[in-house]
Amino acid sequence: MAQTYYEELQQFLPGLSPDMPDSCIKLAELFRAQAFELHIRTLPAGEEKYYIPYMMNDALECLLILEQCRMTGRYLVDFKGITQAHMAKDGEVYLLVVRQGDDNVFTIWFSSIREEMTCYQYHRIGHFWVKGQEQWRRLVYIVGTLYDKYSYMGDTVCTQAEKELLPLMELAPFRAFSPVKESLDEEYPDTLEGVECMKKLALEAGDWRLANLLKVYRRFPFPWAEKRIQRHMESRAGIPLYEVLYRKTEAASKVYPIRDYGRKSNEETEEKRRAVSRKLQEKGFTGAYPFFRKGSMQILAMEEHPFTLLEAEDFSFRIQFMVSVSKKDSERYNGGFFKGRQNRGWIEKNLDFLEGKQSKGEEE
Repeated sequence: MAQTYYEELQQFLPGLSPDMPDSCIKLAELFRAQAFELHIRTLPAGEEKYYIPYMMNDALECLLILEQCRMTGRYLVDFKGITQAHMAKDGEVYLLVVRQGDDNVFTIWFSSIREEMTCYQYHRIGHFWVKGQEQWRRLVYIVGTLYDKYSYMGDTVCTQAEKELLPLMELAPFRAFSPVKESLDEEYPDTLEGVECMKKLALEAGDWRLANLLKVYRRFPFPWAEKRIQRHMESRAGIPLYEVLYRKTEAASKVYPIRDYGRKSNEETEEKRRAVSRKLQEKGFTGAYPFFRKGSMQILAMEEHPFTLLEAEDFSFRIQFMVSVSKKDSERYNGGFFKGRQNRGWIEKNLDFLEGKQSKGEEE
């Protein structure tokens, strides 16, 4: 680690020393980012476990675990102010003093700090916070999730297939399909690598028009060129590129394990998936979970997964549905989400829309 970076971290965690393990570096980074959280769980045998989340997203769970802990004072769970800390080591015992604002201080003694990290599949996950072009917003979310885990954790958590997709987040026309209401432009740089990454994918998809638009954009990276690329991706012409990127993210994800919540919870999750399959088959759809088709309508089941540890109590496994209606593009994945006179694509939180009066897509 560069000395200047180490010295910077010492400003946020005084007492940090070179003989401490790398997990202490991560702890210092949390205080620098004002992202420190402490979770205390009581195990069935009565033992208390102390967890500090380092990075938790849909592709990675990384926790710092404090061993043989004892604590004085009280951690304020809902505290929103400035958190400061000091660290020391006395023989084989670590000491962490944390101050939340001016009025609350607590101290933790522990024998060691270790890192527990697991990568998980993410290709079935879909969060839908913004209406319109949800098919692209979901892929931007996935690639952004991979970009973030690589930024924090490096090569140890990313395969070569994933790293080849990361430059897409450095291309403004791709980021324009932000999965959240806010722009992503301040979070990611614009680079020539981003342009070349998208151009390579366009050529793989046989989309020469987009490849030429990207050549122009490389020379003239102005808003008008960005909008032309964005409109192309939104139209039916963008479907081949979408399918290529969809397949690549799916293949990259499948090398990782699925989240394991224990036998009972895993079976409950599988039963929810089976219930979706039964419901759609009863309605005349063909296919297998998560993809079903009936005439010009496709339904793709997308999931929201809780963390295996430290998840909020009110969040549980959920299934939402990408509904696509398209006469011309019924054979193309999510074809109805792309702009066209006979195309419709939207999100449903459940399958109740199939009961009685048909969906708004079929009504048209």
